[in-house]
Amino acid sequence: MSLESISKNAGQLGEILERTGQPIAQAATEASHAICSEAEHLLAFASERIRQNPVPVVVGAVAFGIAIGYLIVAGRHTPTFQERYVNAPLDQAGGAFGRLYENLKFW
Repeated sequence: MSLESISKNAGQLGEILERTGQPIAQAATEASHAICSEAEHLLAFASERIRQNPVPVVVGAVAFGIAIGYLIVAGRHTPTFQERYVNAPLDQAGGAFGRLYENLKFW
């Protein structure tokens, strides 16, 4: 393939993409404008409802915050005194004695 044929094919491809790409770009632009318009309408409606009924909105926000906080805290496990200072050392010691027993088991 020569450089001229590659250039010619690239030019033809560019023309084809330009012809078929135009409707796609226009449709994407129109869709984005429609979505923006709908979002603005939704924002205006929400703002109006919040101004009319602020107490339920505040109560709902507080409840949502408490629920999220509970989920975050519930995922953490803080070891108790017994787990930290009794069970864990015994487990570690048991593991060491268990390995010692396994090593001495041949007698």
